[in-house]
Amino acid sequence: MSSQDTFNVAVTGNRPFLEYPVNTSQLVRDALPDAIDRPNKPIIRILKYDRDTIDTYADVRQVSREIWGGNSSFFRPPVHTDGSSSSGNGSSQSNDHVEIDLILHLGMVAFDYPQIFSFETIARRDGYELPGDDGKPVDSQELKQLGLPDALVTAFDVEAAWRKVKEQFPDTPSTVSKDAGHYFCEFRLYSSLAEPLLDEALSKKRGRSVFQHLPERHSAEDIALATKITTAYITALADDPIANGDGVFNH
Repeated sequence: MSSQDTFNVAVTGNRPFLEYPVNTSQLVRDALPDAIDRPNKPIIRILKYDRDTIDTYADVRQVSREIWGGNSSFFRPPVHTDGSSSSGNGSSQSNDHVEIDLILHLGMVAFDYPQIFSFETIARRDGYELPGDDGKPVDSQELKQLGLPDALVTAFDVEAAWRKVKEQFPDTPSTVSKDAGHYFCEFRLYSSLAEPLLDEALSKKRGRSVFQHLPERHSAEDIALATKITTAYITALADDPIANGDGVFNH
C-alpha cells in the first residue's frame, strides 16, 4: 500500500466510440471527488488518468504501463475548493512518483448488454473479434508467448463490494459480472491485471485492478447517480483485506 495514511486509486475514462456520441465513463471519471475522507481510515485519493484512452489494443497496453509506472504527470492535478490546482508539495508534478494501490477502469455499457451498473470480475486473453481503430486486432499469440494465462481475475472481493453498494442504492439495478464484453473494456482489465505479472517490480500489484460498467444514460441526474455509486464502490474496495495487505491472493 502507498502509505498508512492514503489509498491511491487510479481511474480511467474513455472517449466516445463507434456510434455513441457520449461516453459516460469519461463524464463520471471527471465528476469523481479528488479524495474521500473516512474517519479513522486511510484517505482515498482518486487519481484521474489525464488522457481519454483511444481504442487501439496497443494504446490499452500503454495505458496500463503508464499507470503502474506511477509518474504523476499522467494524472490530473487535484482541484482545490477555490478552483485552483496543484501537484502538491510545491514541486513539479512531472518529477513526482505516486504509488498506485488500485486501478479502476470505467467503461460504458454498449451493444445489446443490459443498461445496468456491472462490476466485472474476470478478463480473457483470447477471442477478441473486433479490431481497434487502427485496424489491428489483439495479438493473442504474443500474449500467450509472454506466458500470460487465458484469463485473469481481480484480487478484490467484487461481490462483497457490490453488496455494500447495493445496500446504499437498493433501487438501482446492478450486478456482479463475469462477462465484460470481449471488447476494449474487457481488454483494459486484462492488460492492467497482466502488467504486474510481466514486471517483477510490480509483483505486489498483482490482482489490483477492477472494471466497472456504467449505463449509457447521461443526463445530469444520471451522471450524479453514477458518480455516487462509483464513489461507494471505490470506498467499499478500499475496505477489502487486499487493500491493506491483509488478504491473500492466489494468482
